[in-house]
Amino acid sequence: MATDQAKASLQRRNRGERMRQHPATNVMRPATTVIPEDGAPPLPRSPAALARRFQQVCATMVAQAIAGEDVVQLEYGSLIALEIEPGIDQRRLADAMGIDPSNAGHIVERLQSMQLIERRINGADRRARELYLTPKGKALWRRLRVKTSVANAQVLAPLAAHEREVFLDLLVRVIQGNWAHARPGGGRRKRSISTSSSNKK
Repeated sequence: MATDQAKASLQRRNRGERMRQHPATNVMRPATTVIPEDGAPPLPRSPAALARRFQQVCATMVAQAIAGEDVVQLEYGSLIALEIEPGIDQRRLADAMGIDPSNAGHIVERLQSMQLIERRINGADRRARELYLTPKGKALWRRLRVKTSVANAQVLAPLAAHEREVFLDLLVRVIQGNWAHARPGGGRRKRSISTSSSNKK
C-alpha cells in the first residue's frame, strides 16, 4: 500500500513538473464565459470574441434608439465628433471616427446635403475646409443624444452602478494602451497578389 501511494505521489509530481515546463499543455480547451439563453454555442473567454459581441450589443441598441431618424450611426457619430471638436477637417474627422478618409468624405457629403454640417474656408490655408455643425445639425444631435444616452445606459444595465464607471475606466485603459492597433481596416485579410491579378483578367 505504501509503495502504491509513493508511486502515485511520484506520478503527480512528474505530471506537475511537465506542466510547469510546458504550460500550454495545461490548457485543454478554452474557458467559456457566456452561455447564451437561446442555445447558441458558448463564447470563449477572450478579449476579441467578447469585444465583437459587445460591439453588436451596442450597435443594436443605438440603432434601435435612432431608428426612424434621417441619419445612421456613423453619421450620428460624426455629428458628435464635430460637437466635441468644431472646425476639424475631413481627415481628422476620419481619425476621430476610426474610418477611412474616403468613407468620411461620403459622410460629409451626405450630412452637408442634409444641411446638418457646413464647410468653411480655413483662414490659414484657403485650400483646406473646416467642418462645423449647422443650427439644424446641433438641434438633431441634441435630440438624438437623449435617446442614445438611454440606449447606452441600457447596455450597462446588467452592472451595478459603481461597476459601470469601473468598466468604462478599464475599457478606456485597454483602448488607449493598444491605440496603435486601432486603425481602419485592422484585422481584415489582405488580398493576395494572385487573387487581384486574376480578377483583372
